[in-house]
Amino acid sequence: GVYTRRDIGEGSIVADLVDGKLIQKPTRTSIQVGQGFHVEDEIGSCINHSCQPSCEIRSFLVIALRDIGEDEEVTFDYNESEDEIASPFKCECCGKMILGKNHERK
Repeated sequence: GVYTRRDIGEGSIVADLVDGKLIQKPTRTSIQVGQGFHVEDEIGSCINHSCQPSCEIRSFLVIALRDIGEDEEVTFDYNESEDEIASPFKCECCGKMILGKNHERK
């Protein structure tokens, strides 16, 4: 997981993924940054899923959805940012399968 080193205000940039490797297909550790584009990033690959996330993905940025305290885990909802999950898994907080947006709509 990824944890903050200081307090971060709502709307602040938590991480910038622009230096990551751009790829076209999702992997277990990639983050979707646009339609058909994913990024492999050293920090981004360690950000965990949560159904009540502290952040969201906006293009190549990880943005705080609320105030985040020092030493708090940085999370985002994979079902909100990813069209398809390369390695689906059962969510630890709600028990449902995390498959990505394309599967959630069906």
